[in-house]
This record gives sequence, C-alpha cells and structure tokens, in this order.
Amino acid sequence: MKPLAVLAVLLGVMALLKAPADNDIQETSYKALAVNYAVYRNAVFLFVQANKGFSGDVPLSSLSLPESWRMLRAWKARVHDGCCYVYGEATPEEGEAVRTFFQGSFAVGIANGGRLVPALAPHPVPIPSFVPEGNIVSVVEVS
Repeated sequence: MKPLAVLAVLLGVMALLKAPADNDIQETSYKALAVNYAVYRNAVFLFVQANKGFSGDVPLSSLSLPESWRMLRAWKARVHDGCCYVYGEATPEEGEAVRTFFQGSFAVGIANGGRLVPALAPHPVPIPSFVPEGNIVSVVEVS
C-alpha cells in the first residue's frame, strides 16, 4: 500500500511541475502574437505617414516588413475618415498581450459595440463597422 501512496504523491508532484511549463509556452505564444501585430502595425503606420492622403485598405505588398517576418494572423489595415485602423482576430488573452506590449495604450483595444474597449472615458473611441466585433484594433489619427 505504501508504494502506491508514494507513486500517487510522485505523480501529483510531476503534474504540478509540468503545469508552469505549459503556461510558459502559452504565454510565449501570446507575446509572439503581440510582437507580430506590433511589427505589422508599425509598417502600416510608416506607410501611411509616407503616403499622406492615402485612403482605403492598405495592401500588404506596400508595406516594408522584415524579410523573415511571417503573418501569424490575417492582420488588416484601413485608412478611413482620417484615422488608420489596424485590426485582426485575437483571443481575449492575445488581446491582453497586445495591450500589455503597448503598455496599456488607449489607442489599442478590442472592438466592442462600435467602440474601442477599454474606453478612454469620457471620450470613447468609435470603431467603424468594417472592423469585426471582438477584433484587436489600434486606431491612430492620420489627417
């Protein structure tokens, strides 16, 4: 009976030791997605700044991205009514990783009910309908 008890305790300890490694992998995945989004967003903003007056969808082929960069999600960018919107699908955890990467910037959040969440009270940022609900989105005025 004692060997079974020892085995059960050892299996429990092994399970506890394994959990942080899984969390580290997940956390690293979230951070990688945040960096991927940030590289794309930066390339979009550089393009928009160099092409004053541009309006519409920003083509991926127009962006100066690092040669080794690969899109982890179908990021999209559009200039509309004097603002540049960079957006794409993300889980809530990934969205939080992006916001953390941008140090809690009020220009980055989730599209929710036609507004950017979290909102900069008392002036919530409106999000156009072309940005799907629940997407991570960054908004910058470019006019």
